[in-house]
Amino acid sequence: MDFTQLLKSEISPALGVTEVGAIALATARAYSLVGGEILHIEVQMNGGLYKNSFSCGIPGTKELGCKMAAALGAIGGKWELGLECLKGITQEQVEKAKQLPVEIIIAQDKEAIYVQGEITTTRGVGIARIEGIHDNITYAAKNDEILFQTKKGMEMEKREVVPFDSITIEDMVEYAASVSIQELDIIEEMIEMNCKLSQVGAVGVGLAISSTLDAFREKGVLGIDMIYDAQRLTCSAMDARLSGLPNPAMSIVGSGSHGILCSLPVVSYGRGIKASEEWVLRAVALSGLVTIYSKHYTGRLSPLCGCVLGGGSGAAAGLVFLMGGGVKEVSNAINHMAANLTGMICDGGSIGCSLKASAGVYSAFLSAMLAMNHTAIPNNFGIIGSSAEDTVKNLGRISAEGMFAMDRTIIDIMQR
Repeated sequence: MDFTQLLKSEISPALGVTEVGAIALATARAYSLVGGEILHIEVQMNGGLYKNSFSCGIPGTKELGCKMAAALGAIGGKWELGLECLKGITQEQVEKAKQLPVEIIIAQDKEAIYVQGEITTTRGVGIARIEGIHDNITYAAKNDEILFQTKKGMEMEKREVVPFDSITIEDMVEYAASVSIQELDIIEEMIEMNCKLSQVGAVGVGLAISSTLDAFREKGVLGIDMIYDAQRLTCSAMDARLSGLPNPAMSIVGSGSHGILCSLPVVSYGRGIKASEEWVLRAVALSGLVTIYSKHYTGRLSPLCGCVLGGGSGAAAGLVFLMGGGVKEVSNAINHMAANLTGMICDGGSIGCSLKASAGVYSAFLSAMLAMNHTAIPNNFGIIGSSAEDTVKNLGRISAEGMFAMDRTIIDIMQR
């Protein structure tokens, strides 16, 4: 199994919440096909994408939500930039976007990532469709003429051949411990980008969680420890991303929040104990692989909070690695995360995700410490399987089968 290629295929920069980026990318591409004065915008999307973009900040603006993302993509999006297509949006473009008629339709028959932008202008109609992966454009048409169509993009096909059912925790731990450090350049880029985002967010945006922690530390009622440092670093980046600051996060499996949570707690702890940068890179690589593995089963847009259960489980594995644990301890830590936070729902991308991330950081450390202290949830307790691999698959069943109705309820609440 080529884990290096898997990491490189699933890690990429994203400006703002990736669902917002996907919507803007679809409308930007659709408009580029026709040009002219925009008369109407229609966007169809699956329910999960609608939910995740409903309350999201738009990068570089003070605006929120899927309608504004669609309008800004059409007005000033640069589709060639992919999920960073809203880079450089101006206030003048924001004011223009507010005047555009935008219709949002939830495609009830679509469960996987799906967004179609249809732009009607004085020159005709442009249509662009994204499927399966946030930046995977599968269809483009102009005035009833199909310009491009493919059922599955090349990137999508590559990801589908990964033999996840035969991958083990042992495989991932062995890779992290032995891979040539030169192969982890994408991990180095992830750490650098997400740390820069954290620095920007530390000034106090979004829910300003790091500033709040600092305020209570100064009162003498909160101490400085490894969890405090990790929560500050992680939540500053989350607040920056979700409040719409014009700085990219390095995403994993299509989510900047997942990328932040799977990397920054591990970086914070590793640098706090003065581990070598090589071992920090290896630990984050393991975290990334566990995150990808987990999200394969729960889905890219899940009723469960993937930031915590995907990225957080990855972080717990990375922390164990830095603490000197092996396969057994990593597996136990993953089980602890599942036993603790499986009930945490995803109610869309918003600044509230920072609160979930804070809980995820704490739980990742607790899970790692319990594992390193030779404590383990017994096999086959509740949703815990006979192995950590089975536990992850059980989470997938809960997400796909058990919480389907809940997802619809959340969307119904949003549409009231």
